[in-house]
Amino acid sequence: MASHPDWREQLLGSLQGQIQLATYLAVFAGFTGASCAGLWVSERTLFQEHGRELQRQARAIDVNLQRLIAQQPAAAAALPGAAQIRAELARFSDYRTLYWAVLADGSTVVPASKDLPMEQELVRRALAVNPDPVLLQQRVLNSGEQQFLIEALLLSDAGLRLWAARDITSSSRAFSNYLSWMILIWGICLLLTLASVTWLVRRIVRPLIELSQLTETVTVETLQSSRISLSGAPQEVAQLADTYEDLLQRLSHSWSQQRQFVSGVSHELRTPLTIVSGYIRRTLRRGENLRDDQVEGLKTADGETRRMRHLLDDLLDLSRGDSGRLALTSTPVALEPLLLEVIELAGSDQQRQLLLDLPADAASATALADADRLKQVLLNLLENACKYSPESSPVRLSLRAAPAGWQLQVLDEGIGVPPGERVRIFERFQRGSNAPPGGGSGLGLSVVKLLVDAMGGTICVTDASSGGSCFIVELSRIDPP
Repeated sequence: MASHPDWREQLLGSLQGQIQLATYLAVFAGFTGASCAGLWVSERTLFQEHGRELQRQARAIDVNLQRLIAQQPAAAAALPGAAQIRAELARFSDYRTLYWAVLADGSTVVPASKDLPMEQELVRRALAVNPDPVLLQQRVLNSGEQQFLIEALLLSDAGLRLWAARDITSSSRAFSNYLSWMILIWGICLLLTLASVTWLVRRIVRPLIELSQLTETVTVETLQSSRISLSGAPQEVAQLADTYEDLLQRLSHSWSQQRQFVSGVSHELRTPLTIVSGYIRRTLRRGENLRDDQVEGLKTADGETRRMRHLLDDLLDLSRGDSGRLALTSTPVALEPLLLEVIELAGSDQQRQLLLDLPADAASATALADADRLKQVLLNLLENACKYSPESSPVRLSLRAAPAGWQLQVLDEGIGVPPGERVRIFERFQRGSNAPPGGGSGLGLSVVKLLVDAMGGTICVTDASSGGSCFIVELSRIDPP
């Protein structure tokens, strides 16, 4: 049962499936209609051919009977005698065809024939099947394994009715064989046609699939170098590809202008924010005569200034990363003193307990990284963990050995990250669906991933044993000298 949605989606949910289904139905209906019409015409032609032959012989019998009537004396009966009629019918009856006459008084005249020993029974059944000869309709009468075509042929002015019964068993068998061959040929031709339709539809739809596959490879990094090139595409698809490539060029130009704007604004705003933050801190240090509410206001202004500068730094790093101007110098970095410095720096800003777990061989732990950028990554992760954790819960920074490197783990007891969003939260302006409103801009983790990738490392998030999140940064191991 689980495969039904996939089958329906594949057949009805795509343009190729809909075209194939519509073509299959049209071909099947056309083949079936043409075959049925051909079989009906063939059967009708077969019966008409037998009927025309019976009519010709019936007219010949009637002509002979009229000649016999003309040869009789004027005082004789209007009709020849039964013996003469029987003899005349016997002349035209053979092993396949039986002619008989019904006189005006209702009596039946059957030719004396040894080829058909069941003449009387056949005549009786024929009259029961077709009692009204005026209709002149053909009927098929089954007698055992034989089939007979019954037809009322003539009705003379004198009241003599001429009937015929023809054995069409061989013709019916031939028609049955013809029907079997027609069904076989119909099935083979239908399968070949459907296979051809499938190949043609796939060939027609292939440029659209190629266009879809090409668009899937377009990202922010490849936007400027992306080109749409389709070979052998129909005119409409080629025009769509050209339009899409023009759209990519416009998007690339707009994205380039946006990066330049963000980079310029971020760079220009950092200096005045630094000056403002410096004056605020200097005022706080020399503010013995300030009231408590003024000190609190200056501290709030200082915090917002630092937050704004941190946001501008993130935007500047992202802009540099997009333009390929993000400069990192990866060198061997001793992790133990760097982690001690990170805990000290983070502790001065965060009013909570920060724990550091180091292994026994932490003194020899050396990784390939940029020391300043690694500090920025860890401080950002610690700040993020403190932001989404209860104030009374600790945040832990751990160093663990990995098979090919060192793992730096930031563990908290906060709200965690939903499993389906653990890749998406590293994208720009993306936050977890369970994050409280107004908690951040959604740029911090994207900057972290940008810096970790630039240092040749990896970052991921899992569930912590304490119930929160565990962000894992893995860097390449460097053997100490």
